[in-house]
This record gives sequence, structure tokens and C-alpha cells, in this order.
Amino acid sequence: MKTWQKVCTGVGVVAALGGVVAYSVHKANKGVVTVQTAKVTPADTLTSQVTASGEIKPTTYTNVTAQGFGRITSIVVKEGDHVKKGDVLLTQDNIQASADVQAQLAAGNSAESGVTASEASYKAAQADLLQQQANLEKARLDFERGEKLYKDGLIPKQDFDQRKTGYDAQVAAVDSSRARVLQIKASMDQMRAQLSQSRAMLVHSQDILHKTTYTSPINGIVSYLPERIGDYVVPGIQNSNGSFLMTLSDMSIVTAEVKVDETDIVSVKKKSGR
Repeated sequence: MKTWQKVCTGVGVVAALGGVVAYSVHKANKGVVTVQTAKVTPADTLTSQVTASGEIKPTTYTNVTAQGFGRITSIVVKEGDHVKKGDVLLTQDNIQASADVQAQLAAGNSAESGVTASEASYKAAQADLLQQQANLEKARLDFERGEKLYKDGLIPKQDFDQRKTGYDAQVAAVDSSRARVLQIKASMDQMRAQLSQSRAMLVHSQDILHKTTYTSPINGIVSYLPERIGDYVVPGIQNSNGSFLMTLSDMSIVTAEVKVDETDIVSVKKKSGR
């Protein structure tokens, strides 16, 4: 055997022995847990950590729901936007509400004109009643003088009868004027009632129109916005909730709600100073 053949054979034998040794070591260490060691040193405190799942919630938040029937015509904000109290959030179809307000304004103006006219007629009727009462007093005095003169035979019966007829006619005129005053006063009171009703209806219509524009009741951010332009929304009725529009959250103060395993409860404590 030549020298180079002997060398190759020796290298092969050594490699085979190395493979056998490596395999034996691997089998021997299989399943053994690797650990780290370190020198023990004193420490000030030991901290125990608890891992739990949950969610962060703001202390102050509000859910904006529909206040009337209609379609959403515009959405001014988007999720994540910061808003201030009073900022416009979205608008709803307001054609019918605007028309109702205009109709009630017209009805109110008409009722006001009616009240003004009734008040003028009432004053005129009162003045006429006063005039008729003055005429009645004059007719009474004339009748009483005629009655005395007739008894004394100083005037003919025809003259006395004319004075009596004039007095009776004036009594009827006063009664008619007084009835007219009462009639006009009743009409004026009715017109005033109609004016009050028109004003109340106007307030109602204006409130409905106002509710077609949604504004933010708090300072915060838009944390949830499921609606889109064109969606039809309805208000809450009795025990049924209205359409949900969005959630506004004040993130200045938040709380964490987590589920802690009962075995870790002993490790949860309130941190002082907070």
C-alpha cells in the first residue's frame, strides 16, 4: 500500500470515529433543558409582573344616536378626529323640517295680525259703548224732564212719547254695543290663543330643524363611526333605541378593564401616588 493511500485511510477512520462520538453526545444531551447561571447579588426590591388581557376605556364618552327620521346628507368628521363641544358632526335631511318652520312662521305672522286687528276693533267697540252710554244718559235726562213736564201738562203726549221712544232706543243701543264689545273680546282672546299655539308649534318645528344638525356634546375624539352618507336613520321609540351614529370619547382620563387569573389576584395591588 502506498503512502497516500495510508493517509487517506487514516483520515477516513478518524472522521468516522468523530461522527460516532458527535452522535453519541447529541443523543446523550437530548431532552436536557439549557439553563443560565449568574452570580447572586443583593437587590432593593423584587417586582412581580402579571400578564392579563383586556381593553382600555375612556372614563367619559357618549354615543350619538339619531334624533329624527331622514337620510344623512353630510358627515363632517372621521374616526380619530379631535372635536370640541359644539362642533358640527353631521347633518341630516332637513327639507321637510325647514318647510314646517317657514309654514309656522307664516301662521304666526297671520295670527299676530289677527290679534292686532282684534285689539283695534275691541278698542273701537269700547269707545262706541262709552259714546252710547253717554247718549243714554242724555236720553234718560230728557225723558225724565219730559215725564215731569207731561205730568204738569206743559207738553203734549206726542212729545212725551217721542222722548220715551228715544230713551228706549238708546237703552237698546247700549245693550247692542255692550254685546259687540263682549263678542269682539271673545274673538280677540281666540286670536291670542291661536297666536300662542302658533308660537308653540314654531318652537316645536324649530327644535326638529335644529336636531337635523348634530353637534358634539363633549371635547374628545371620534372613536367609532359606523354610518355613511346616504344612510337612513330613525330615532328611538319607546323601548327601541334610535340609529347609532358614532361614539365620542374623552381620552384625557382612561381606565383599563382586564381579566386577571384568580391565582394572580394576590399580586395585583393599587399603586400609591396615582
